[in-house]
Amino acid sequence: MSWKDAVQPALRMLLQPETRLDPHLEILRLGAEHEDIEARDIVVTLALGGALVTGTLVSTDTWGRLHLRQLGDHDDTLRRVARHAVGHLDEAAENGRRPREVDPRFLHLQDVTHRSGRATHTLPTWRGPISAISGWTLGEPEKN
Repeated sequence: MSWKDAVQPALRMLLQPETRLDPHLEILRLGAEHEDIEARDIVVTLALGGALVTGTLVSTDTWGRLHLRQLGDHDDTLRRVARHAVGHLDEAAENGRRPREVDPRFLHLQDVTHRSGRATHTLPTWRGPISAISGWTLGEPEKN
C-alpha cells in the first residue's frame, strides 16, 4: 500500500470522536509503515511509565524480520514455529484477497535505549502499545 492509499483511512481514524490517538505520533507510525515516503532514520524518544525509550522507527514488517532473526539466535526451532504461524496468518489474509493489515495499536523501534532511573539498557528491537505512551519527542536525549 502506498502512502497516498493510507491517507484517507488514516484521516477517518483520526477524526473519529472516540479516538484518543495523538495525530502527530500516528502520522509518524504511518510514515514508518509506508516506505514510499522514506520515513527512515527517524529517531524518537517515548515516555512510558517513568522510563524513556529511544530508538529508530521501523515498520511492522521490518520489526517482524528482526524479531524472527532474534528468535533464531536463541532457538532455531522456535523461529521456525513463529515463521510458520505468521505464514498461516499471511495465507489466510491472501485467501481473503487482501493483505494482513498492520495492527495500528503498536509502535516498533530498533536500536533501542531504555532509560529508567540511573539504569540504561540497550535493546535490538522494541514493540510497544501506543496507548502506553504518555509523551514523546523527535530525537534522543543528550548524553550527560
